[in-house]
Amino acid sequence: MKHEYYKHNTLRFEKSAAKFKAAYEFKPGNSIPKIIMDVNYALFGFRPDCMPDDYFSNPEAMLDYQCKRIERHLASIDDDYIPMFMPWYGTGVVPSALGSQIVFNKGLDPAVHGQILIDPSDLHRLRLPDPCQDGQMPDVLRCIDHARTHSDLPISVTDCQGPLNIALSLCGVEDFCLWMYDDPEKVHDIMDFCTEVLINWIKVQKKHAGQELDSGAWPHSILLPKGYGGVSIADDDAVVLSPDLYREFVVPYNSRIFKAFGGGTLHFCGNAEHQLDNFEQMDGLTGINNFCMGNFKQLIKMQKKFKNKYTLMACDFNPLHIESYYSELLNCLDPEGLIVCCFVTPELALDEGKYVAAAKDELEIIHDLKKALSL
Repeated sequence: MKHEYYKHNTLRFEKSAAKFKAAYEFKPGNSIPKIIMDVNYALFGFRPDCMPDDYFSNPEAMLDYQCKRIERHLASIDDDYIPMFMPWYGTGVVPSALGSQIVFNKGLDPAVHGQILIDPSDLHRLRLPDPCQDGQMPDVLRCIDHARTHSDLPISVTDCQGPLNIALSLCGVEDFCLWMYDDPEKVHDIMDFCTEVLINWIKVQKKHAGQELDSGAWPHSILLPKGYGGVSIADDDAVVLSPDLYREFVVPYNSRIFKAFGGGTLHFCGNAEHQLDNFEQMDGLTGINNFCMGNFKQLIKMQKKFKNKYTLMACDFNPLHIESYYSELLNCLDPEGLIVCCFVTPELALDEGKYVAAAKDELEIIHDLKKALSL
C-alpha cells in the first residue's frame, strides 16, 4: 500500500509552505513557522531500541519507520512540519565512497573511523566515486528509489556535509588545519576535489528522487521554498576555523555548491559569530540554520546583520527548561524572516550551553513544547 500523506493533507501543507515562503520574503506580520521535529530519522538522542534492527539494511524498514512517526505527528501536533523522507546513513556517506571505513556501533548512527589521507599528496590516489558501486552511496539510492515507488513523500538528499567537513573526515582535523599553513595549494586541491564529488553526488540523488536541481532541499527537515535554492550543507567546523582560513579555504567552495543548485542554506551548531562577514561573501546563500545551544545573543546579532537578506532557522534539541527557553527566544527575536524548530531527543536535553543526559518521556516533551510554542 502506498503512503499518501500529501493527498490527504494538501490544505495543511499548503498553509505551512506559504508561511515558509513568507519567512524567506521577510513579509511583515507573517506568523512565525514553528516545528516540533519528533519524526526522527537518526538514532542520536533516542534509545537504541527505538528503531528496527534492519533500519540500515532494509529500505522498507527505513521508510515504514519514518512513515509511522509522520502519521503520529500529523495526528497529534498542529504545527508547520511538512513531511519528507530522509535516506539516512550518518554523516559519512561521501567519505565512505572515497574509501573511509564506516563503523556501525550498536545503538549509534553510522560514523567515519579514521583518516585515509596521511599526507596532502595522497589525494592523487582518490578518484571520483561511482554512486552505484562505492561505499554507502548505493544504499542511499536504493532507499530513495524505494520511497519514490512506495510513497508520495518528497525525498531529501541524504545528510549533506559541506566540502570542509568531507575534507576533515578524509584528513583529520589536526592534519588538515596544519596543511592550510604548510601546503595551502594542496589543501585547495583537496577542497576542489571534495566540492566536485559533492556536487556530482547531489545531482545523482536528485535525479533518482525526480527533483529539479534548484528545488527539493530540506535543511534539517525544514522545507526550503522554491526559488531559494536546492541544497543545504552542514558546516559545523566553521566554529573552529579562524575567519582568514575560512575565507580562503571554505567560502569559494561553498559558493560553488550553492551556485550549482540555484542557492541554498548553511547549517552550523554552536558559536560562529567570527564568521558572519564570511557568510555574507558566499554566493547563493539564502538562509542560515543554527543550533544555537542557547546562545540567543548570536541569533540577535545574525538577525540584525542579515536583515532582509538571510532567513534564520533558530533550532535546537529540546532544552531542559522548555517553557523559559522558548519564552526568552521568541521575545528577543524579530518574527520577520524567522523559523523556529525544536528537535525532540528523549535521552538528552540542552542545559546551559551543552547537551546533558536527561531521559524524559517523549510525549511529555512534546506536550511541553506545544504549550511553550502555543501550538
